[in-house]
Amino acid sequence: MNEVAPRPLLLTAEIVQEILRGRTRVTLDLGLSETTITLEGGAVIFPDGSRVKLEALHRILKRPNVVFMLIDSEPRPLSLTNDHFYKLVPTKGAPTLEIDGVRMHRTKGTTPEKDAWEKVRVLGVRGGRVLEIGTGLGYTTQATLNAGAEVILSLELSPAVLKIARLNPWSRRIFTDERVHLILGDAYQVLPSLRSGFFDYILHDPPRFSLAGHLYGSAFYAQLFRVLRPEGRLFHYVGEPGARYRGRNVRRGVINRLRRTGFTRILYHREVRGITCMKPNL
Repeated sequence: MNEVAPRPLLLTAEIVQEILRGRTRVTLDLGLSETTITLEGGAVIFPDGSRVKLEALHRILKRPNVVFMLIDSEPRPLSLTNDHFYKLVPTKGAPTLEIDGVRMHRTKGTTPEKDAWEKVRVLGVRGGRVLEIGTGLGYTTQATLNAGAEVILSLELSPAVLKIARLNPWSRRIFTDERVHLILGDAYQVLPSLRSGFFDYILHDPPRFSLAGHLYGSAFYAQLFRVLRPEGRLFHYVGEPGARYRGRNVRRGVINRLRRTGFTRILYHREVRGITCMKPNL
């Protein structure tokens, strides 16, 4: 079982507004539960004993698109910087991850966790063994668990993404459920070591084509085809309908390469911006 980080106390501008209005029962885990705080002498006392001045909370109001975490009684943005800038962003449901200003989940007209469930639904997961490429915050992983998956092997390239996931209360199940096996590494390098015909389903959620073109190529699709069992199914997220890269239609190119690889029953699902297909039973 994976090690789980201690539960952090998290704040957003919306939560701070409730505190400043005098509410003493608030959520400190982004909506999953409520707990009691104490207002005393121009400060808020949190359940762990942290005492935060109201003026510090006012600073959070200026940044509504950031989740803050209490560290040594100071609210700090839940973000990381290395070659990229990562931050957790509140939504009406589960928070989303933003990398270099680009949100990793759909939030317009939906929530990240609902969008994850829709991907699993169109793939038709019912039990079985699942390969996931792109763990992210683990919402799709958890949706496959809810669909009864027996084993999930989830690959994530970025240590920073998994570090934020460990601090995100909506992601905890991927670190506690024994059916989930996380691998930190490049899927392009990991897939050749996996057993042929082992997986019933693959959820392929790569970065956009301009950042990870090798995960859209024929050589990679051949590995996806190899590790699927006959009649196994693939979901491939492709992004915005009609998206183009250097004048090329990304979706059309994906469909053509999947077909040449041997996949059949190729279908585009506009509502989740992804493609499903099947490995035939030859």
